[in-house]
Amino acid sequence: MLHTLLAILLLEGFVTISVEILTIRQLLPFFGGSVVITSIIIGVFLLFLALGYWRGGMHPNDFYKRLNRNFMVSLIWIGIGLNYSFIGSFFDWTINRLSLPFLASLTLYLLIILAPVVFWLGQTIPLTTNLFSQEQRVSRISGKALFLSTLGSFSGALVTSLLLFQFTGVAWTVVANCALLFLLVILLKPQSGLAWPPLILLGLALYFIKLLNVNYEQQFFKLTNNYGNYEILTAHNARLLRINLSGSSMITDKKEGFAYIEFIRHFLFNQLQLQHKKILVIGAGGFSLTAAGTHANDVTYVDIDPQIKSVAEKHFLEGKINGHFIGQDARRYLNETREQFDVIVSDAYSHQQTIPASLLTADYFAQLASHLKPSGLLVVNLITNPLFKNSFSKRVHNTILSIFPFCNIVPLDWKKLSNVIYICPRQGKDEVIYSDNLTSSTFDFYHQLQSSQ
Repeated sequence: MLHTLLAILLLEGFVTISVEILTIRQLLPFFGGSVVITSIIIGVFLLFLALGYWRGGMHPNDFYKRLNRNFMVSLIWIGIGLNYSFIGSFFDWTINRLSLPFLASLTLYLLIILAPVVFWLGQTIPLTTNLFSQEQRVSRISGKALFLSTLGSFSGALVTSLLLFQFTGVAWTVVANCALLFLLVILLKPQSGLAWPPLILLGLALYFIKLLNVNYEQQFFKLTNNYGNYEILTAHNARLLRINLSGSSMITDKKEGFAYIEFIRHFLFNQLQLQHKKILVIGAGGFSLTAAGTHANDVTYVDIDPQIKSVAEKHFLEGKINGHFIGQDARRYLNETREQFDVIVSDAYSHQQTIPASLLTADYFAQLASHLKPSGLLVVNLITNPLFKNSFSKRVHNTILSIFPFCNIVPLDWKKLSNVIYICPRQGKDEVIYSDNLTSSTFDFYHQLQSSQ
């Protein structure tokens, strides 16, 4: 019996933390992965874990039955609530139909799905402590229970992100957690008095959960891992690579990409006629910038997901990438490399219209400047308001210009949100202005004409 209690605490700790990681990962395509979103998820998780501890300590009897019931309903809740299609429908219903604010939709989901699961699983430790020999001191029993549960959580954190996501995918991770809860129900069957019919129905529910999650993932996605869901859409002689519901890259039969990619490509390879230059691209996408060739340049792509290259080559480009690839976090790469580049292209979107916050700071742009040669050029693609009608467009503009004071800004459209290209040479500040009292504009103009000849 002691071994059963130890298994309960270990597996409950594993599943509880794994569910938290799964929630963060599954919400990434819909709500993004910013610190704000993650902190709200963690906050709700901890609140209802505490409530679960409190409620579990209030039960006077029937400990085995309550444990079994909690594991059974948690299994169903996880299998359906963390299903990608369910989350997609919930997102569409709350955001598009009910017109709920973004954070209200997130909070509602967490209260309906994450909160009950954590509340039920949180009762495990106080319930289980009643099942140890009461001859032991309370501190010894509670210390042992917390140690085993936390050890399970430690294992769940590592195994979920480093092994299950990487080698089995997100859907199988959901199924694995449900299977562990099913195992706990079986272990508790003799003590809880659970009849065979409910157990068989629960087994059928587990099989349905497998179909619901794994079959959907295999049908729609080429890959799911820590970083995103990758899918390929084909239409009108073109292929579209979507990552986390965002159109990441497009390629036509003529090797052409999105309009902003064609703009950057034309600017670098046709107008500037770059050849035999070192070019760094942060944010690989589908490697479409060099799909038609590198024009004899040395191009290096950096992307946080090491698996994106194999997905692009097999399903998107249907051939080898043109250039080199480094699967690494961009900030880490910039910290570790001593390479100097003639051009750096920053085009890193993780979800729809969201750039990782760490790639929008003055410190990041200062890092980019430090890796540019003296005559180097920075090209940044942003999705923002071309007329600076919101705080984001103004502040990201201020941030870039604080490091690169002289940038040409090229909106590709004039919609509320549009691709806006920043083209910034590496130059120091020049704070001289022309005024009615003192101006050298005539001399500067003729000097400009002379230097252009």
